[in-house]
Amino acid sequence: MPPAAIGAPSLARFSSRPLQIFSALLVASAVIYCFRLGDDALGASAAYSAWAATKPGVVAIIETPVMHDPGKQVLYYVLLHYFTEIFGLSEVALRSLSVIFGLVSVILVFALGREMFDDDTALAATAIWAFNPLAVVFARTARMYPMFIAIALAHLLMLLRVRRRPSLTGAIGCGLLGAAMPYTHMAGLLILGSEGAMLLRDLTRGRRDTMAWVAMLLALALFFPYAPIAARQSNDLMYGHSLDYLGPSYNYSLVQKILAAILAAGATLWLLFGHAREQHPDEPIRWLLAWIALPTMAFLVGSALLHPMFNPRYLAPEIAAGTVLTAAAIGAWSAKWRNLIAAGFALICLIMLPFARSEPQPWRDLARQVSTSGDSSQPVFFEAGFVSKSHVPNAGFPFGYYSIVFDYYFHGPNPRVIVPGYDPSSARSTIEQKVAAAGGGWLVSWKDAETVKAELPDSRRFTIVEKYREQDIGIYRLTPTPH
Repeated sequence: MPPAAIGAPSLARFSSRPLQIFSALLVASAVIYCFRLGDDALGASAAYSAWAATKPGVVAIIETPVMHDPGKQVLYYVLLHYFTEIFGLSEVALRSLSVIFGLVSVILVFALGREMFDDDTALAATAIWAFNPLAVVFARTARMYPMFIAIALAHLLMLLRVRRRPSLTGAIGCGLLGAAMPYTHMAGLLILGSEGAMLLRDLTRGRRDTMAWVAMLLALALFFPYAPIAARQSNDLMYGHSLDYLGPSYNYSLVQKILAAILAAGATLWLLFGHAREQHPDEPIRWLLAWIALPTMAFLVGSALLHPMFNPRYLAPEIAAGTVLTAAAIGAWSAKWRNLIAAGFALICLIMLPFARSEPQPWRDLARQVSTSGDSSQPVFFEAGFVSKSHVPNAGFPFGYYSIVFDYYFHGPNPRVIVPGYDPSSARSTIEQKVAAAGGGWLVSWKDAETVKAELPDSRRFTIVEKYREQDIGIYRLTPTPH
């Protein structure tokens, strides 16, 4: 792209027209994010957020993800704890915090587009992001991703401003936001790494960016006390629930792995040390591209070399920032087409939203069925262990991954029985014994329909009815067969 095609960022004050359009987009986003917010039951991960938030204090909250869900860090749960102390633990209250951060992210996409480019680019990026299905889904679930997006975008915005207009106050604010990223999700470390790499590019080109380096060092210093805990979690990340559910390792040849590493290294070197092609000395296009591409390549290459680790959720901030890059790239070609594409994309998203609703989670219905089954002595079985395709003994989720969401909706006396998900023969023995004694029971499994057969009771002596099946959830009604 020729240097003249990239315009300089606008430093002008808000004019009334862009602000009015942005306000309309923000209000429309708020309506969509809040519409029927409590209709659907919580998913298992969202119920886990609620469970973590109910812990009695900060220390107990910190221990929850450290012990049971590596990679999902502590800051969101701590904030949700104090939020729900005020607003309660209903589905609406739990999701409202995500709505707030979702709307903050819309504001930050606009601010980032304006900081790096101009009002029109910022508006186009806002329209693309605000009604994007991912943005809507993130804003309506009680998980850390909207907060992660907002913190990461705010940190990038502050870092760009500190580079351009250095100040100690700005550096401290930027450093605090930088530390907040990995305390919210471990993928924030990759973002810090990409920013550090681009500051290294500045340094090699004679630009010191002293306050920006202060911000980065402050972020690392604030995260350092947590680093030993994060290091201990790495094994679980590689072989436990957090990544193993993505599937077994890819069988790439050594040559393919080397080629992937070489391509990623080449792209990284070009981003860091390639010839400047932009008119503006801040290189907004290159910075934004590196901020998005470097963490993405890290996940992809890590998946090829080690183990599947790529999930779009982990790149949620990069996806949001990608709307700014998309708007800028199209605008460099044609401002008219940028505006038309942004408006058209937003319209398509709005039309598709009523049809894009995912299947409701089954937990309310399961609670109702257990309540009306007529015998409170019949147990409900859950599998201990990480949600994993392997049968390696592990200490993950000793209470059963799905027991948290079940207990959110069901408060009856039926016994909750935990069976080892990694030992199907032991699980089957326990299930058969207790179902025979109680005259019935329920099994809630994260295994697929074929794998779970190894722990289902003997079909010659028990009646097995599959009540619900979708990916990673199977619910079975188990009763002894009358002789």
